[in-house]
Amino acid sequence: MKDIASLKPLSSRRFTSGRFDVVEDLLEIEGEQKVFSYMSIRDGVCILPFYQGNVILLHEYRYPVHDYQWSIPGGILDGNEDPADAAARELLEETGFQAGEMHSLGSVYTSFGSSDERLHLFWTECTARGESTPESTEFLEVHLMKRDAFCKLVTGGEFMHGAGLAAWARFLTENPPCSF
Repeated sequence: MKDIASLKPLSSRRFTSGRFDVVEDLLEIEGEQKVFSYMSIRDGVCILPFYQGNVILLHEYRYPVHDYQWSIPGGILDGNEDPADAAARELLEETGFQAGEMHSLGSVYTSFGSSDERLHLFWTECTARGESTPESTEFLEVHLMKRDAFCKLVTGGEFMHGAGLAAWARFLTENPPCSF
């Protein structure tokens, strides 16, 4: 294994673009200069919510892939916001559901080859249903789906939300797996 001490930073540039920054670092590695570029994104959250035996899912138009995708609620932390509080806030805003007790599922890097984004994962059994207040840029519908139907979305490749898949996998390590 190569020694990371051979990485010598020479310069760094940062460009702000909307909600994230693009970072370009020039490094010297074993006598050669290489550029490493990546997106720098504030920490975020994703929450796997349940309500009366159902998984709460979003079916949302995601502009970068120009298609509707299934996902679970999530978003970016506001300042020094506690991740559990942020997850409950995002759940309420996007679905109208009130979070119950928050259960941490740890955190993941979304794509550590191209981003420093870290997501804190949670699950909760929701206590009440109300009205959602999505942002103007969010084109979404809230769906309640039986657990077995959700499992079929996952195994059939229709649920492609990386953070949602990570949350589901971590949830399953502590809870019974899908049954067919």
